[in-house]
Amino acid sequence: MTSEDFKSWMNETGIRRASQIVALLGVARNSAQIWVNDAKAGRDVKIKPTVALAMSAVAAGIPAWGT
Repeated sequence: MTSEDFKSWMNETGIRRASQIVALLGVARNSAQIWVNDAKAGRDVKIKPTVALAMSAVAAGIPAWGT
């Protein structure tokens, strides 16, 4: 994912901190911090397809399955 795509997702969803990504996506704190740092530095963000799908669901306002 490009850094611009990741930053756009953060802006669209109102996310400002890595801790918010952890809470929403259930990923490791270290991973979320690396993604944020990479995006801020203009580097591509290494996101697994399953996480990218979860990010799409968050952006669309779709709750986790079974909630």
